Amino acid sequence: MNSVEYGTKSIVFDIERKANQKNTYINVDTDGVLVKTNDTTTIEQINEMVHNKQKWISKKLELFKAIAINRDITTGSRLYYMGKSYYVEMFQDESAKTITINFTHSKFHITTPPKYRDRELHNTIESFYKQKAIEKITPLTKKWAKNMGVTPEHVSFRYSKKRWGSCSGANRISFNYHLVKLSSSLIEYVVIHELAHVTLKNHSKEFWKLVHKHMRDYKVKEEKIRVFEKLI
Repeated sequence: MNSVEYGTKSIVFDIERKANQKNTYINVDTDGVLVKTNDTTTIEQINEMVHNKQKWISKKLELFKAIAINRDITTGSRLYYMGKSYYVEMFQDESAKTITINFTHSKFHITTPPKYRDRELHNTIESFYKQKAIEKITPLTKKWAKNMGVTPEHVSFRYSKKRWGSCSGANRISFNYHLVKLSSSLIEYVVIHELAHVTLKNHSKEFWKLVHKHMRDYKVKEEKIRVFEKLI
């Protein structure tokens, strides 16, 4: 194993050498970081390449970590909520007829009947996210709508595979309830972004100026939120 320092962290990577490999490139997946190269590339050259791509590598590692966290839910799994991943503890209750979720500020307590289907657990978790999204994002939307001087026709919450939010031509805003997996600052960015569409239905310079007016570091938020797109 090899490593390159990245701030306070280290990027650990493996090297795979093949004599007929023409180019050197970096592969990042659920197994980690792998540099594929030929027999003539020196370790110094490889370290330099990893160092130059460290920001990209770090984002990819965070992405695959997020995907793994939300895959199979058992005791010891972790679920994202408000920008952090929390420990899951499963309990079996002989008298329980449905699955229930109780979130403390340190872990998810999930109680299940002796027998249940994975789909039931999935639906219960989805319901939890939707309810929390309504509770947290509705007042935030009202606050920013007032600050921005706009009035959306309607605000709803639903699941979307591709978007964190949308605003229709009729000013009906829809938020992906998986937004509550993100940090409060990223949620706020999405709210401001969609409310700005009430005024401008495009992504013109004027639109981004409007977003910038209410969130100076929106570019940072835009960059960060892309890392978590696989959480949708």
